[in-house]
Amino acid sequence: MNIMTRLLAAIAALALFAGAAMAQTCEVVGEAPMLAERVAAGDLPPAAERIPSNPMVLAVAEEIGTYGGEMLDLYDGSRLAEFRQFGYEGLVRWSPDGSEVIPNIAAGWEVSPDGSSYTFTLREGLRWSDGHPFTTADIQFYFDEVAFEPYNCCNSYMLVDGQKPVVEIIDELTFSMSWDAPNSTLLQNLATSYGVQVTQFAAHYLEQFSMKKNPEAVEALMAEDGYDDYNEWWAANIGRYGQNSEYNNPDRPLMTAWIPTAPFIGQERFTFERNPYYFKVDEACNQLPYIDFRTWSLTPDEEVRVLRTMDGQDHFCRRDVCQPPNKAVLFDSQDQGDYRFVDLTNSDHNQMLLHIKYTHDLEERAALFQEKDFRIGLSLAMDRQNVIDTVYVGQGTPHQMAPRSGPFYNEQLATQFTEHDPDLASEYLDRVLPERGADGMRMLNGEPFTFNVLVNAGFRADWADVMQLIERDWEAVGLDVNVIVGSDEFARSARQGNDVDAYVWAGENGTGQLPILAADEYVPEAAYGWYAWGAVNYFGTEPANPVVTPPSDIQRMIELVSLIPTSASAEVQSDRMKELLQLHADGLWVIGLAMPEGDYRVVNNALRNVPNPLIGGWLYPGPGPLNFETFFFGD
Repeated sequence: MNIMTRLLAAIAALALFAGAAMAQTCEVVGEAPMLAERVAAGDLPPAAERIPSNPMVLAVAEEIGTYGGEMLDLYDGSRLAEFRQFGYEGLVRWSPDGSEVIPNIAAGWEVSPDGSSYTFTLREGLRWSDGHPFTTADIQFYFDEVAFEPYNCCNSYMLVDGQKPVVEIIDELTFSMSWDAPNSTLLQNLATSYGVQVTQFAAHYLEQFSMKKNPEAVEALMAEDGYDDYNEWWAANIGRYGQNSEYNNPDRPLMTAWIPTAPFIGQERFTFERNPYYFKVDEACNQLPYIDFRTWSLTPDEEVRVLRTMDGQDHFCRRDVCQPPNKAVLFDSQDQGDYRFVDLTNSDHNQMLLHIKYTHDLEERAALFQEKDFRIGLSLAMDRQNVIDTVYVGQGTPHQMAPRSGPFYNEQLATQFTEHDPDLASEYLDRVLPERGADGMRMLNGEPFTFNVLVNAGFRADWADVMQLIERDWEAVGLDVNVIVGSDEFARSARQGNDVDAYVWAGENGTGQLPILAADEYVPEAAYGWYAWGAVNYFGTEPANPVVTPPSDIQRMIELVSLIPTSASAEVQSDRMKELLQLHADGLWVIGLAMPEGDYRVVNNALRNVPNPLIGGWLYPGPGPLNFETFFFGD
């Protein structure tokens, strides 16, 4: 089955879903020897008392596993929990093949016929990692203390025409979320990486850090830590989506399969151990995970990460290491590293996208960037096939920002202006930058013009190599280019500065129905002023930047982004998405490089229950949904 082929069935088909994935009860529960010892010593209750009465049952890819072992990982110092390989535990989740949303912490749900109300039921007997019950009080804490506070992010999918959800706590296991209009993609959004934050905040522990509930104590803690701003203090100590501070406190209860034993920020090597109260079992009622420990080694340098992977120090390689440019050296080191290759089906649609700052603070630059001829010239000057052959060892196809397959594939959007034609590129650029200096480079309003492009090499080191080649392509048509290469932390903080004209990022969520969940990505994301206009006019949120009125086609695109989640039928939703993509095609608002092909991972030879092929992605945070907790070490 193709990934995501059944995501958005009609709302009516979801209306009465209330089952659980392979629901069963366990009279006898198997447990890891390290936990059995604690039970015998009186430090833990028996396994059957530590799991829900209706635990989540996971099917294994190969066989029932055995307990024990230590899984090795590499960590670049940025985000430990980026949810592709650790931390993917939300109310609901994707099925391993990505075809549907299935229960997780929630045992089931009901949806009103019009998609405006959702009622969730939690598993009975769920416990945080410290043994305290997980109940709707924790859900209430998230919505009261976290969800829409300035220190949080990434939950715009919960807003419908600017309206926050009305959350009703029905009992300890049941709660509802409702709006005045449909929120037809709520379940799918809760299954994405962003959905995990709903279940990360244990009220019984974190209320001590609430300014609303405990102001004097919190102010004392802030003073002790040297903070004046509560939002900054919360981010540094409690954390917001994906931040390391969410997992750095070993006293903080979690719902993940492995939990920290000590603060890890700044450590060269650190270990998480199994969660004794983890709520999942295999088909034989053995409590998961099978593996006792996950150990990460801090490795900020990308070349060192490759070398350590070659040496077997990463049992399931990172996506930035297992890229086509590294495939040959990894292949040659299989015996040395004691690993095997596993294929990966990529749901990303592009290796790299160029996001241009259309609302640049310097008006003459904003005006230039908004000229379509400028963008066409950039695109035609790019020798994509040379990049594919040189950096990606021939793996890939020239491709713009467009779904790679499925019902939203748009041939015009995918293929236009992807041919390498420097003469034609010069013709387009001559229309907007006709003047050249004595050195042959183009000028803007009589002054030398340099196009500044920011590259996040901490996230993807291959982008630096790509931009070296594209820099030559653009300079060949008279564009002076300055490629700014930086770490993940630097790039994320620098991209809004006036010394950056554009930045590059991956093209994610390109298969099946995933584009529906990422509709906002087709509004040019680097146009911060246009986004601010959308916040004021359509989304009812506080703009993060000064408002700039966008052209009419962008206004319509923003309107469509606001309408897609509220569509009362899949047909209307599909039509709106297709209109959005056509407007994007007509404007060539984001320039793409190449569609990924030939993806893979390398996996330790002893690691079992690893599916082949894997699925990679972001809103489907692959390979996270493939159940790392069922992996085990065999002979």
